[in-house]
Amino acid sequence: MDRRVEKILITREEIQKGIIKAGEWISNQYKDKELVLVGLLKGCLPFYGQLASYITVDCIFDTMLVTSSWKGDTRTHIQPKIKLDITENITGKHVLIVDEIVDSALTLKHVKDYLISKYNPASVETITLLDKPEGREIDFDPTYSCFSVENKFLVGYGCDIDGKLRNLPYVGIYKQNSK
Repeated sequence: MDRRVEKILITREEIQKGIIKAGEWISNQYKDKELVLVGLLKGCLPFYGQLASYITVDCIFDTMLVTSSWKGDTRTHIQPKIKLDITENITGKHVLIVDEIVDSALTLKHVKDYLISKYNPASVETITLLDKPEGREIDFDPTYSCFSVENKFLVGYGCDIDGKLRNLPYVGIYKQNSK
């Protein structure tokens, strides 16, 4: 365990089981539909990469880079901004936004609304590895989430502190003041 982690919340094995179930859900939900997976960089990468290998229906991969509402271990209240837009044509297709966590929900709601208004997809839903309901600043729930987590600052498996610790193979509670 990394010295900056207070406690492991979700192990590598538990994450793997959750992702397998999520892949099955996607495969059932989007059977016979044109699916585009839109990953939100950079945090989505570990989840997105693993998840894709458990999806049995055809899907197109795309990504977006959106500014986050987090800076370090304190919340900043900024309007999310799209830094890198999708490149695929999603008009009339079913879009599933993939992210590692929904906390305040500001970013996911912004991206969902943006994709709907700009590209006219058949549907836009969301899937996250982690759901932190107590962190919500707006009324928004992911369509599917692998794990509901407590309202702590999390690192690992895509969750970061200033861009670091995303690569941990588990989700842990960040030990405050341990930079």
